[in-house]
Amino acid sequence: MKKVLCILVCVVMVVAVIAGCSNNSTPAESSAAQESSAAPAESESAAASESAAAPAGDKEAPVVGISTGSSGTTFRDTMTQALKEVGDEYKASGRIKDYKIVDNATNGDATEQANIIRDFISQGVDIILLNPNSSDALNGVIKEAQDAGILVLSYDGTCTASDVVTVQVNPYDWNYKLVSFVAEQMPEGTAIDIYGLDGHPGNIQRLQARDDVLKDYPGIEIVSETSGGWDQTVAKEAAAQIIASGVTPDIVFTQDSMAYGVLSAFKDQGKLPKIMVGEPGTAYFKLWKELRDSGADFKSCAMPNPPGISGTGFRVAVNLYEGKEFKDDALQMVNDANTFFYEVQNFYTDENFDEGWALLEDKPDDYMMTEYISEEDLQQYFK
Repeated sequence: MKKVLCILVCVVMVVAVIAGCSNNSTPAESSAAQESSAAPAESESAAASESAAAPAGDKEAPVVGISTGSSGTTFRDTMTQALKEVGDEYKASGRIKDYKIVDNATNGDATEQANIIRDFISQGVDIILLNPNSSDALNGVIKEAQDAGILVLSYDGTCTASDVVTVQVNPYDWNYKLVSFVAEQMPEGTAIDIYGLDGHPGNIQRLQARDDVLKDYPGIEIVSETSGGWDQTVAKEAAAQIIASGVTPDIVFTQDSMAYGVLSAFKDQGKLPKIMVGEPGTAYFKLWKELRDSGADFKSCAMPNPPGISGTGFRVAVNLYEGKEFKDDALQMVNDANTFFYEVQNFYTDENFDEGWALLEDKPDDYMMTEYISEEDLQQYFK
């Protein structure tokens, strides 16, 4: 059974520890079990990382430059925390010399990100890890980095540059599992879908997964669907408009970063669906708990879209720098990007709600649960 890293971090605390954290009893490293004010110089995970390291030949330990692309939200803070935890682990074990994280001043700006990458090139870093603000606009500067002998890896965003691995969650598989659960629980009824950004590759793949599942459930009729822009406020307004039109669906399909807003719209109008796709965030779990405690006829499910994917990307980048090669079936070519898909481990329903709530009840309302791969589990993907 796989081991995973499940990292739950507050904005005001630095967390680093190992614990079990999976609804299927999979052992994992978890930040929920212990908190400290500074990363330890030595830890079990660091020791495991050191023992799993491949010989790097005559290479010195690398310096890693990290371009986050955006910052300023709890999701992004959690993403950065995962980078720091893996970076501190590798630095303590000697697998990297140092790492530097640089945020954009203007969130999402690809030109600024290109300049950050050029700064890394001039500083002589060995690895550049980036969350790309464009799938192809950075390809030119990435080529400059590669020509300078720098390994470049992308996380949580498609990058089509040659010889760059993209590390992310498979959006198709992610939504397929959520929609399948809902459909199995309620194979007949009316449904609405508040989906992500129109035209975004991830949203397109998620909607395709939904449609593929529902081919086997002709009793489910989608009566209304619209974009919620992956934004709680926008999603809430969209749901409120649908409800105001006279629609009270049995089923609600939505995606991460919108479920709280959607459920709030129903609660404000004194109406509820019977089942919906939720999200493993503190605010949503609070509403879900209120409904459970009141005995409401309501069910839900939730699965992380983990901001800790950055930590998985960091691990992959260092292992590749050390000379490891992926097994032949470890990567997939998706949207012109050579992609390593991280399989999300945690999935919450009414059956194991208490496990998720225990991890979220003390977190800020805008906190989203996260996880990333362990060093040991990552090795199974290399030759």
